[in-house]
Amino acid sequence: MSYSLMIAPFDFANHNKIAAQQFFDNYAFFELTPKRAKEYFLWFKNEIPNRITMLWEYMKEERPESQPFDYSPESLIPLWDWYETKIKQIPQTRKEIEYNVSRYPKWMEENVRKITMKYTDETLSLALDISIYLGETVIKNYPNLYWGHFARPKRELFVNKPVIMKLKSKLKYFPPSQTVFVCMIKSGKDRDKNRIYDLYRYWEDEFDPINPSYWDSW
Repeated sequence: MSYSLMIAPFDFANHNKIAAQQFFDNYAFFELTPKRAKEYFLWFKNEIPNRITMLWEYMKEERPESQPFDYSPESLIPLWDWYETKIKQIPQTRKEIEYNVSRYPKWMEENVRKITMKYTDETLSLALDISIYLGETVIKNYPNLYWGHFARPKRELFVNKPVIMKLKSKLKYFPPSQTVFVCMIKSGKDRDKNRIYDLYRYWEDEFDPINPSYWDSW
């Protein structure tokens, strides 16, 4: 069984509507107008239940003993333990490498050309859906938070991208997709089934409006 990719309602950044490729391209969302960003966000929100169901069914097929997702922080452990077996890379085509080179300043060309491997669409799609589940886990446990997006400042790394909003710290938001992407890279080199769970626990003071923020002590 192959995993069904999340297909966006429109294309941008030359990703052929593959949502995971859009999400893990740090500059892709810069291209969206506020109107397009809102349209994308509403589509994303509507897809959440379906993507979590699909993720659970896919995991259960490979690990029948798995317990249903219950949005507890602890549920992130078996999910990540399973996902670490799905992280795969394949060689980039010459065309893909040249396209990547064209997107960066000339002084970065040498380093960009050294990146000859890429993560498979399934690896990225699963990572995106795990980030959705991570975001929903945060919201279920901290109802003061919610999915949202922002349009300013325009060059902010996560502008126009769905994130968890209303954090009380100077950070203001939590980016589940970037969190999972970084963990994916680390787990591709060194597996740790607690990686996402530990990050969730690390962020908890930021999620809880009752606890003093780490940043407020600076």
